[in-house]
Amino acid sequence: MRTLVYFASGPLREEYHDLDFDKIYLIDNCFRSRNRIPENLSQNDKITCMGMDCLKSIEFLKQKNVKIDCFVSLNEGLYEGGGSYPINSDMFLGYAMPIFKDRYIHIMNKNYYSNGYHVNMDLPYSMDEIKESDSNYISPFIFSKSDYHKGHAKVFQMEKMSSINKTISISLFVKVNIIYDSIWNYTSDLEAIVISFLEQGQRNFFEQIPNVLNMNLMDLDAILDYCKLNNIENIGFTPLTRVNYENFFKKIITYSKNRPLNVHLFHLNKNQYQEL
Repeated sequence: MRTLVYFASGPLREEYHDLDFDKIYLIDNCFRSRNRIPENLSQNDKITCMGMDCLKSIEFLKQKNVKIDCFVSLNEGLYEGGGSYPINSDMFLGYAMPIFKDRYIHIMNKNYYSNGYHVNMDLPYSMDEIKESDSNYISPFIFSKSDYHKGHAKVFQMEKMSSINKTISISLFVKVNIIYDSIWNYTSDLEAIVISFLEQGQRNFFEQIPNVLNMNLMDLDAILDYCKLNNIENIGFTPLTRVNYENFFKKIITYSKNRPLNVHLFHLNKNQYQEL
């Protein structure tokens, strides 16, 4: 089963029916039903059009056991079409990573984004460009006819790197695990997830997920109080912004004098946590 998912796709195009994929999912608000069709879906044997927010679609795709062979995002409407966050950001790709196959194709135009959107594609994947002469090349112009993509839209072969873990014991009761992977690949192992990435238009989407805390909205003391109240022993953090790690660990050690705590620090960019 080969599956293509096009996020912020815009309308269905006739040529999608000819693509060599068993299933194609097109996700865009333009498919929102005016006739109250359940879940804003329209589909045939091959193509499913999903009228929903791209972040919200991830849980739906997970429930359908979708695994992506080809990821497409072009012209997502950030500047003119109502898009509120960048699809190729760490924020979105990290959240979507549980539905990526270990080896998949990624079609994007990095030049589409301004520096303010923090799109760097520095991920725990090897990333090799697929050239037009290669047999597995898929033309980006199937998905968008914009002249802006000429010379800029790229097709990449992505291959998941082995997760690199390092463990540090910082006290009798506290262990810190540094994990080069998406925190969302470990939701079943964590009793609490602490995010600290910047607001990029996702609004309060993540705070509505059970056991997710936002360190931009609450301090470490409040998070540790939450751990104590809920008897939490395994907690995961995305990379912390504007945090002094020495003070961070001092507070955790004080909190954990007689209480075991496993702190998991996740990162998508390879050089994060170098100071540790």
